[in-house]
Amino acid sequence: MKPNKKLAYYFFLAILCTNLTGCGTIPSYEELGNGYVEATYTRTSFSEPSAHRIALQYRKGWHTVEIWPSLDGVKEVINGETVVFVGKAASKQPNPENSRATDSRLFAVRAPSLPLDITDEVLWRWSKQSGEDFATLLKKAYVSYPKETNNILELHFAIWSPPDWPDLNIHMDWNQISDIMREVKEKGVERKDPVWGTSYIEKEFKPETKSN
Repeated sequence: MKPNKKLAYYFFLAILCTNLTGCGTIPSYEELGNGYVEATYTRTSFSEPSAHRIALQYRKGWHTVEIWPSLDGVKEVINGETVVFVGKAASKQPNPENSRATDSRLFAVRAPSLPLDITDEVLWRWSKQSGEDFATLLKKAYVSYPKETNNILELHFAIWSPPDWPDLNIHMDWNQISDIMREVKEKGVERKDPVWGTSYIEKEFKPETKSN
């Protein structure tokens, strides 16, 4: 290949790479404290607006662990070594027309251990206290954000339907969060998210448990 043609070829690959994947992008970082870091990746394109992906990472010395590759745009809550965050994970109800569809899920982590999907455990415990049907709650409740006030964590869930159900705010202290994390870690199973390929732990609920 002649030099001028080779240069044009590599220039074309660079443009194609940027348009399709945003590869080569240098992330920006925000230190969150206690080793936790937000990494923001920006994908640029000539034909579309810039797209951003925010990942949660943990650094210790020169070693970096990616905890979750795509956050849902709401701020994490950090308490010591524990972080509660909302991440985008593979949809629990797969769409055959979009195999990479994601839902918002509630996670807790003490890095460098694997993140724990605590969504169902939080909803199960609330359903036991409130008397609401757990199976119905799983289909209707979608986590929106965590927020801390005076060491109490507010976990906000949007209820999509039926229309007479108000949004749900679940309040827990950090001892309760620690107990939930212990339960999920001890009785959960390790999974790999099919969209991101990231490993995490989730507790399984049997059908008969959901109806209790």
